[in-house]
Amino acid sequence: MRLPVLVAFLVSGACARGGAPNQDNVDASPVGDGGNADARALTPDAPSGPTPDAPSGGGGSSTLLLTEVVLAPSTQEFVEIANPGTTAVDLSTYYLSDSGSYFRLPAGVPTLDSADFIVKFPAGASIAPGAVITVALDTTANFMTTNGVAPTYSVASGTMTAVAANGIPSLTNSGELVVLFKWDGQADLVKDVDAVLAGAPTIANGFVDKSSIALDGPDTGTSAASYASDARTMAAMGSTPASGKSTKRLALETGHETQSGGGNGISGDDETSEDTAATWDSSAFTSPTPGSVPAALLP
Repeated sequence: MRLPVLVAFLVSGACARGGAPNQDNVDASPVGDGGNADARALTPDAPSGPTPDAPSGGGGSSTLLLTEVVLAPSTQEFVEIANPGTTAVDLSTYYLSDSGSYFRLPAGVPTLDSADFIVKFPAGASIAPGAVITVALDTTANFMTTNGVAPTYSVASGTMTAVAANGIPSLTNSGELVVLFKWDGQADLVKDVDAVLAGAPTIANGFVDKSSIALDGPDTGTSAASYASDARTMAAMGSTPASGKSTKRLALETGHETQSGGGNGISGDDETSEDTAATWDSSAFTSPTPGSVPAALLP
């Protein structure tokens, strides 16, 4: 049962180089194997006030893509992200979450459902053009045992900066919203980067309508800003991947989502409008391929 209990904490991320394929050009990768599974019980701490993040440099405004999600088993759970652009992207203001309330972060750490999380990429992290990174939910050691390769980052091993979680972060086996978003630590609103309804999530595990919701972030201004209207036409997948299988992106978003400039995403895209039936393998699920994506997704 998913109960709205809040556990907020901050964890400092460590950096080194990961070993997954197609990850050679990714900076700020994890150090160590994270120990055993007990490392997943992260220690809560009182949240400190938001501070400005380093500005995105180079291709910081490029749109990254979620490209693969594994929902089960827990030792194999991961989210994969690719950079289809031609410039590097500074990840230090990018966040990953499975909570529909992620967009409330500028107003303070939101209440999360059981096992939900918001994590942030560590300072100095970046993704090169054409590079692919993986974020494991379990420890680096457990992920390597199951998948045979190291993830670029591990939530349980602390190489992602934990912003908030309710219990041990994990993805719901039947289906879950996964969202990549950007926030500079000061603005009133976050920017959606990409999102997917992996598997067949319940309403509680899907999008929360943020249309017209007004927030006043920690910047010096006193006026609130409002989110634009979300279409929320993205459909759940036709079924849920079996344990040990993944759902994978097959095509770019272009032509398959509203990109008119009036949405809540980078460049005004509406990430909730993507036709994932056309861009993801929404029923014919196969074995995971962490760190590897179809050539059509890369520059």
